[in-house]
Amino acid sequence: MRPPLSRRRLLALGGTAAATGLAGCVDSLTGGGDDNYCAPGFVEFDQRLDGYAVADALRYASLSLPATVPVGGTFEAELTNESSEPLATLGEPRYAIQRLGDDGAWHTTIGVAEDYEWPRTERVLAPGERLQWEVTLRRGEFPGPFERCLGHTPGTYRFVYWGFGSGANSSDDGDGGVALAAPFEIVE
Repeated sequence: MRPPLSRRRLLALGGTAAATGLAGCVDSLTGGGDDNYCAPGFVEFDQRLDGYAVADALRYASLSLPATVPVGGTFEAELTNESSEPLATLGEPRYAIQRLGDDGAWHTTIGVAEDYEWPRTERVLAPGERLQWEVTLRRGEFPGPFERCLGHTPGTYRFVYWGFGSGANSSDDGDGGVALAAPFEIVE
């Protein structure tokens, strides 16, 4: 038979329980906690960008978005064909969102459905034509096949478009080639 709990032990257990409960409340208010993993059925997206050369500027296309976005906010990204020639793209859902880590590397913050099959369709943009995406930085509100895997907290991020179609800038299936990135800051 165990001896009854001492007052000191009882207070320590009570303090631990209160701290644990409070941490759960704080996480739900700040967006922490379970926000830092992919939802069931989604996988991290980092490996998809392996083999791509990510550029900040291309002579034939530009990528624009706001310089700052509030935590949990919505922004519009826009890809424009800047050349005088048609530009082949692999469709609209070919983007990633990455955060600049303390290690100086970019880490992808979104995932894609495990069973998602990338469409093999091509969309050709005429000179000056644009693709646009409206992205809300909250779980469950991403368009297309994506879901947020890491919470989007204040910091430096970039939107990466990797869906250039066949031609000199990419392979026919979109594996490898050139991706175009535009930076933004998430702010309180």
